[in-house]
Amino acid sequence: MSISTFQVAQTNVALARGTARDFVAGYADYADVLEAPRILHEIVAIQLVATTLNRNGVLLRLGAVLYTLDLWALLLSGSGAGRSTTIGLAVPILETAGMQELESSVVWGSAPSLYQHYAEHPSGLLIWGEMAERLKLLNDTRFDGVKEWLTDRYDNLKVPAAMLYRRTGKKQDTPPINFDSAPRINILATSSEDWFFRNLAETDSAGGFLARWIIVRAEAKNCDVPVPQAPDAALIAPLAQRLKEIGELKGEPDLTVILPEYDSWYRETKRRFLEQANPALATAYFNRHRGHVLKLAVVFEASQTGTLTVSRRAWERAVECAGRVERSIFELLPTDMSAVGYDLQRIVERIKAAGSSGLAQNKFTRSFQSMKPHERDQAIRTLTDAGRIHAVSRPTAGRSTTVYVHESFKP
Repeated sequence: MSISTFQVAQTNVALARGTARDFVAGYADYADVLEAPRILHEIVAIQLVATTLNRNGVLLRLGAVLYTLDLWALLLSGSGAGRSTTIGLAVPILETAGMQELESSVVWGSAPSLYQHYAEHPSGLLIWGEMAERLKLLNDTRFDGVKEWLTDRYDNLKVPAAMLYRRTGKKQDTPPINFDSAPRINILATSSEDWFFRNLAETDSAGGFLARWIIVRAEAKNCDVPVPQAPDAALIAPLAQRLKEIGELKGEPDLTVILPEYDSWYRETKRRFLEQANPALATAYFNRHRGHVLKLAVVFEASQTGTLTVSRRAWERAVECAGRVERSIFELLPTDMSAVGYDLQRIVERIKAAGSSGLAQNKFTRSFQSMKPHERDQAIRTLTDAGRIHAVSRPTAGRSTTVYVHESFKP
């Protein structure tokens, strides 16, 4: 018996609805048609769910602590990983759900314009296609104090104080900016590692700004997609319907089932962070990471069941996602989360890759010729003084040459 085109279409729609019952997994299936890493699509979906719950005022109670669904996610990948081309895939779903206002990206021209934006639009998902550009903007003198203000808004339920500006009686005077509610901020940012570190300020880690981010390192998929296919249109309607259902959730999530597992996770994870070479810096990240995992659990539960009663399955997915974040943090901690530290770590990794034979000085210079000569010299001195690399003189056919050897290969 032959199967009609109508029956095939009905089967496809049924499968699409089944896939989309779990919004995060369903969205990743829908959007995963490019060479961009799947994790990017998962993070987009996670942020859509978190922003929807955050806009509804969902608060997560853990003993005496109240967490919001503020979530700032940063995906770091190599250049050309297809970050900027993927964000727009969510637009048809938001339009079908009638939730276009959920995404509220804007580029500010001054500090007052940023404050005014949050006074008028206290919730929404900001898309930073290249975080380095936003960091550069926030480090500009026109935005003095803005990064600190944003940092203080994270999980903060207090309505910000009004912004008052000097009055001269002229038309150019900036009117006062008053806030009616505490802004609830969700940000999805992407960047290449090199651009990201080039625009970090020294205070970004010490001041707590960077520690608030869920950071994931990802590389492009090991595949070729010469002609990208359009996402499966049959998934748009069921995904939109699921997001609308999530948009009806309010109240406080129930963590009763997962609290014993959270207790064990907390103790084991804290130990791993304290075992890092720089425990003081690692602790700053753990102090936010311990809340991130609970937020992720709530997001996954809303995604898979449309409820706020967090199950073990949602907890397991949150732990898996948080584990990836943890690995990314541990891989980046040797940079001290700074531009200078990033350059030093790149040098260490290049010299280590040369093995026991070491890296000749002329090859080192060619490898890092983009650095200024005095910066290369200072980097080598810093690393040799710290014992992370060793400068060894070795004879050649002519005069001897200097070779840099990683500490793990030093006799």
